[in-house]
Amino acid sequence: MGRFTVIGAGALGTLFAVKLSEAGHEVEIVVRRAERRAEMEAAGLRLIDAVSGPEEKSARAVITAFPRVCLWDEMEAFGGEDESGPHFILLAVKQSAITRELGLELGRRMGPSVWIVCLQNGIGHLETLAAHVPAERLLAAVTTEGAMISSAGEAVHTGSGTTWIGAAGDEMVEVSEIVQKNLVYWLQLAGFSASMSKNISSRIWQKLLINAVINPLTALLRVPNGELLSLPGAGELMRALYEEGVALARALDIRLEPDLWEQLLEVCRRTANNRSSMLQDMTAGRATEIDAITGGLLREADRSGIALPTHLTVYRLIKAAEAGHRP
Repeated sequence: MGRFTVIGAGALGTLFAVKLSEAGHEVEIVVRRAERRAEMEAAGLRLIDAVSGPEEKSARAVITAFPRVCLWDEMEAFGGEDESGPHFILLAVKQSAITRELGLELGRRMGPSVWIVCLQNGIGHLETLAAHVPAERLLAAVTTEGAMISSAGEAVHTGSGTTWIGAAGDEMVEVSEIVQKNLVYWLQLAGFSASMSKNISSRIWQKLLINAVINPLTALLRVPNGELLSLPGAGELMRALYEEGVALARALDIRLEPDLWEQLLEVCRRTANNRSSMLQDMTAGRATEIDAITGGLLREADRSGIALPTHLTVYRLIKAAEAGHRP
């Protein structure tokens, strides 16, 4: 079986950690704060499956028997010196946590069999990491799985989706392809719908555009994803944000699937009860990922001399709301 280190114990981190652990893999969770570690050690890790039914999947016996919850500054080298098999580091933190300092730490602790898998929304984090870790062992992942945290160590799986894996660099070497196939296979065994993608950059942009439409609007309107489809005026806003994003992608020569709009609507339907991560952050008074999502689009648009007036308005509204919720 595989070895996994999940950095970040938010909704997605907990979802992947529990399902991988239940499938028999060695799983380790890495959290930043000592109090968070104590909470999780006391509560264990649990997953409420709201997709197939109100079922609680408790991985407490499995997840606490082997994996240790540790602090970033307590981490030892990942992977060791043997070549017995790949050790995957799933980066399930917000894009704002992908800093030069984290890249340096990961690069310093990576053994020869370690592969980093990035689950972030937005763009720009891969370039940050590639400056400090071997680019050929950096994988990009795009997932449409829906999840939210309900309490310490407990996540709710609110919507099933698909996870795509691809090489972060422009070229896919043979070893990378073999490792990707192993990862996809193990994710499938853990119950995920997973596939390899040889055009992961397009997948990243498609997910970025979907997030840039859904997440800010749910945060501003304080509604779960599905309500965007029925609120008066929301559909027009969604379409305006979408068309601006598509125009930018075309200007940058980024290929998008022709049914992306329908995919976006399907995400809303499939995750109808899901509260987006941006809505959760806004409700909790935390900083959102607006700079990584909408901000990423605006930076690319500025470099290309393209106006995104609806995205700019939404960005400013989110930033104003963030400032209004600061203690």
